Formats: sequence, C-alpha cells, structure tokens
Amino acid sequence: MEYVIKKGALTAHVDTRGAQLRALDFDGAAYLWPGGEEWGWSAPVCCPWCGIVEGGAFEHAGRSYAAGRHGFVRELEHRVVSQTDDTLSLALDIEEGNARWPWPFGLTASFAARESGLELSYVIANTGAETMPLQLGFHPAFLAPAGSRIVSQRPDMPGGRDVLELSPGLFDAGSLDMAAPESEWFRLERPDGRSVTVDAAGFTWFLLWGAPGKTPFACLEPWCGYPGAGDMFSRPDTVALEPGESFEKTLSIELK
Repeated sequence: MEYVIKKGALTAHVDTRGAQLRALDFDGAAYLWPGGEEWGWSAPVCCPWCGIVEGGAFEHAGRSYAAGRHGFVRELEHRVVSQTDDTLSLALDIEEGNARWPWPFGLTASFAARESGLELSYVIANTGAETMPLQLGFHPAFLAPAGSRIVSQRPDMPGGRDVLELSPGLFDAGSLDMAAPESEWFRLERPDGRSVTVDAAGFTWFLLWGAPGKTPFACLEPWCGYPGAGDMFSRPDTVALEPGESFEKTLSIELK
C-alpha cells in the first residue's frame, strides 16, 4: 500500500512493501525513477547485506541460508507505526527462527519530507541473544535525461574526476564503486537545471549505477558494507551488532 507525505512543494510516495520510496516530486517536476523495463525498482534498501553473497548462500550454526542480491528487507511488507502530513514511520520485525536470517532484529524506517528534500532514517536493533552481522545500503534511482551528469564534492570518481557525464554504455560493465570517498555529497545534474544531491557523509562506500546502454536513470547509492568472500561477518565494513544494540543511518536527499 502506498502512503503520501508532503511539505511545501515536495511530495513523496512510499510503498509499505519494502518501505520503498516510489515517487519524489518537487516544484512540479518528477525526480525518482518509477520503475520500468530497464529496472523494476525505484529506491530499495539493501539490508541486512549489500550486494551479492558468494555462492548465493551462507551458513550459520550448521544450517545453510539462501541469500540473493541486496538482502531481503526490500521484499517484505512493513507495518505503519505513525503518520503525519509530512512524516511516515514503518516497522519490520524478523523473529527468531526466520527461514532467511538466523539473527532476529527490529527495524524502523522513518520518512520526513522537508521544504526541498527528504530524509529517510533507518534504525535496526539486534533483538536476539547473539552478535549479528549487518550491512545497510540505500539504492535510490533518479531520472537522468540525456545530457545529465554526476558531480562530486571531491574528485572521488573513476579517473580522479569530480564530474562524470552519463554517456551511453557508462554502466555496461556494472556499477562504479568508491571505497571511503572523501566527498560528503554526490549530485545528479540534469540539463533542465534540476538537480538531486545525496549525502555521502558517514558511509563507507558510494556506488553509481544505471542500466546498460542508454540508461534513463542513475542510482546514487551510499552504503555501509560491501560484498566479499567468507562468512557474513567477514564482508567488508560489516557491523557486528551486539545483543540489545542499535544501528542508525540516514539517507538525505536535497532537490533543486
């Protein structure tokens, strides 16, 4: 089910399935990719791991768990905790004995509309008795008309650049991944003068991705965690969340 929050000239649509942002409009213009043939998602969350798991499965306590790309939170229905005109909070509980994840946790996703942007805050609490491995990444896709480019605060992008033209074929080999970028933000600039800026501060990775060929969108992705070999605790920048501990990260988007 979709819910709508608004503030001033900004409107956001949020789907309770996966707590996924489905539309983001500001001052009469659309900014978010609505999903389509090139990619069916709009802005999924990567949780409780980011990217692929080697071999498509992991083991814990003698049991094997199937593991697809980007975790499973994005696939699950969330419940509404609270809503106002400009805020929405959704929650999800993974109980002990879950068939996809052996470590129970509780998750709250809180959306807050601003005058010219949106904040999406995730709080994940380890509700079990064991230390839990955790990765969290955001994967929003923004409309990128022909002539769009990506700009970073510092020259963190491939080739030591701070400007990257979104030319056809840029993502044919996959995403462009930056470890520990110095930039505190990355911005998608459109030829119509519109732009969307994503905050990168406090994240250990930042990825850029789009469809192969002439992509109609570009994903600006701040991640805490990255794929890697070994068990779930061995993956790069995995958080070891102790029982009773919480982990919090915020995706901040500014529109112009």
